[in-house]
Amino acid sequence: MFHEDASATSRTAQNPPDRGLDSSAASRWTTNGENLRFIQPEEFVDEIALATVEGIGPITAERLVARFGSATEVLNAPAEELERVERVGASLAKKIRDLRSTFDPAYLIKFCDQHGIRILFRDDARYPSRLREIDNPPRILYVRGKLQPRDRAAIAMVGTRSATPYGSKLATRLARELVEAGFTVVSGLALGIDGNSHRGALDAGGRTLAVLGGGVVDVYPREHEDLAARIIQSGGALISEYYPLTKPLRGNFPARNRIISGLSLGVIVVESALKGGSLITASCASEQNREVFAAPGSVDSPFSAGCHQLLREGATLVESVEDVIAALPEFELPQGAITARSEKTGVVPGTLGVTESAIASIDTRSKSKEKGSEKRSKKKKKGDKTEVSNATDSGSSSASKPTEPKKFARPTDLSPEENALLDAIGSERILVDELVRATGFSTSKAIGLVSLLEFKKAIRRVEGNAVERVEVDE
Repeated sequence: MFHEDASATSRTAQNPPDRGLDSSAASRWTTNGENLRFIQPEEFVDEIALATVEGIGPITAERLVARFGSATEVLNAPAEELERVERVGASLAKKIRDLRSTFDPAYLIKFCDQHGIRILFRDDARYPSRLREIDNPPRILYVRGKLQPRDRAAIAMVGTRSATPYGSKLATRLARELVEAGFTVVSGLALGIDGNSHRGALDAGGRTLAVLGGGVVDVYPREHEDLAARIIQSGGALISEYYPLTKPLRGNFPARNRIISGLSLGVIVVESALKGGSLITASCASEQNREVFAAPGSVDSPFSAGCHQLLREGATLVESVEDVIAALPEFELPQGAITARSEKTGVVPGTLGVTESAIASIDTRSKSKEKGSEKRSKKKKKGDKTEVSNATDSGSSSASKPTEPKKFARPTDLSPEENALLDAIGSERILVDELVRATGFSTSKAIGLVSLLEFKKAIRRVEGNAVERVEVDE
């Protein structure tokens, strides 16, 4: 515990906003139009203090804050009131009550300042926006190194600590292919597949983030201290929800796995037994509406059994980065991956997966129908007054004029996700449930985007659970 007496001076001069994230790009980390800002640690010292109490995880912290209204009120609450919160017994209530006399947040803030560690509150603009979307995201994050907006396009790679030569080689290759396509590789810095994933990304000159089960100062395992240093030096980061000198306790790792998957678009499991942390991470990914990938292996290897089980349960088989790119929506992909997919499959960029051949086939079918019509009209008897050629004569008074296509509002300040949802609505009204299926967004995500687009006057709600785009006159 940090309990040394110290006083913190102004943070603005000592700790400029760009430590931990490129400040010029920080505004791009906001999601769903949230009005977020840089928040200095002095503004949430009680949150920092509460997060250091052993026995208080993210769920218990949420319960406490929900019950009392804020971290400050939690620390001021009587012990008997604290004990009324689920899973808060007398011992934990006493720790909370004693916290102000045993812990000095100012010293922790100063320590982090001196060691290049950014303390991020969940409402900070620099907090990873994708992680903020999950259930029970960490209220506090410690970041040693730098985060970047491009890390939103991240893929997690996890697997056994007892990696086989096959698994090590595959993990290294996949990590290299991912960063070459523009993805950031996220893993847990463990021995085996995790280490191979980080090294593969670094060797290819790409970005990688390591999520720890302990503090960002007390690196575990010791064999990876050099790897951790290399991650930071390359411009990546070590990330943890535990205060910097926390020991890597066994119970911390399952909770850490939700952060690995939460930071990512999807999780690749390279090698795993039927039980272990990798399958926990895959389970977290599934619950968070992330894509789950699994690499096949030898049927004789116990370290492939977990992957094969995931594949039986519906995970996407992955042999190369092309399998990852094909499974993800275009609007989530980095530019390198979009280019790779269009070259590989002929998908036209900006069409959300429509190929050139599919576009061409629309005209082809149309022309085929016209030719068929002409042939049928020629077969009509000369005296037939209902001859098709007469009915379609351009000079006929009954010929219909072509209908002008509808024009819809599209504000210029939309995010990629808002644009994707708008495109999915199309020209006709659609149920929100159908939008969820069409876009792959979670229900809460889709509803949030609908509200934003309605506020921006791009769509309107209609009867029932449906929406439609707003038409404009030009």
